Amino acid sequence: MAAPATRLTIDQQALLPADAHVDPAACRAALADGGADFLELILAQGLGPLWHHCLQSHGLLDALPGEVTDALRDDRMSAAGGYLAQRAALDRLDRLFETEGIPWLVMKGAHVRECAYPDPALRPAGDIDILIPPADRRRAARALLGAGHAVHADPANISHEATFSHGGVDIDLHWHILRPGRTRLDLTGQLLERRQRVGGQWGPCDSDTLFLMLTHPAFAKYVCSPNMGLGRVADFLLWVQQRPVDWPAVVKRLDAAGLKTAAWTMLSWFRLLAPPALHATLDGWLGSVRPGRLRAAYLRQWLLRDLPGRWLQRPVLIQFGFTLPLHDRPGDALHALRGVRQARRNRRHDLGLLLGEGT
Repeated sequence: MAAPATRLTIDQQALLPADAHVDPAACRAALADGGADFLELILAQGLGPLWHHCLQSHGLLDALPGEVTDALRDDRMSAAGGYLAQRAALDRLDRLFETEGIPWLVMKGAHVRECAYPDPALRPAGDIDILIPPADRRRAARALLGAGHAVHADPANISHEATFSHGGVDIDLHWHILRPGRTRLDLTGQLLERRQRVGGQWGPCDSDTLFLMLTHPAFAKYVCSPNMGLGRVADFLLWVQQRPVDWPAVVKRLDAAGLKTAAWTMLSWFRLLAPPALHATLDGWLGSVRPGRLRAAYLRQWLLRDLPGRWLQRPVLIQFGFTLPLHDRPGDALHALRGVRQARRNRRHDLGLLLGEGT
């Protein structure tokens, strides 16, 4: 594994097209200098379509070797095909849930790409994340099963989500954004109340979108581990450069949820990878959600030493040593632990709530 400083430098280079002020010639030079390993990283992180767009829109593709151009073009075409299939699935889901009277929204990458990318097809998404009210989970499941979807209900996550697949498209159906207990209060109702129609689909309002970027990956992807991926970093960078940010509103949501520390940790990681033009803005945001001095120093070491990545195969160490301290207060961490225990006890019950008794 590369040393953290080397990894940061390479990751910063891979994110160059997400900088609104980047010199396209610098992108071409980075791709030429990085060689096959750098190209492989870009493709593996889902950034190939963004690189292709940046270089093509400035007429710089022809300056690269043919195999590089072909790889980027093929990756963009594959992403476009995946996007069309997912948009068709979302259109069907919209009609299905509207007919059933089920409030819903699409969140995370499949929403961000409609708002912050020059072309939404430039942002590949492995699946579509949908949020619905907890009380509607069984009706939603029945509607999806009736429409030909197959269900995969992971017992480890059945407290808050399940996957429905059809025609090569996976829909992650959420009724909580995280395992119950991670937040001080259930946020699903508030997110759905503030939803807005964007690009023909329902999505969170702008402040809620940023709130989700700063909280969900902290627990679900361990901030800077390989599970996080650079595509989510690109989402954040493009969003804050192109969308108006009501930072006080975001802080209010973070404070109510008990997740300011999680947001500070995510922002610290984004700050390490962000272009210089964003540093002053991010520094100001960091100051408004910073935890105590000792905890901030402790969490920063997790980032600088890449401990989530190094200990990825030992998740218990990460969960107790890293994600629990991401809660603002000890009581919030205890609430999260109780949520884990309750989710384990209630797996059969939660499966019944989703798919019916005796499933």
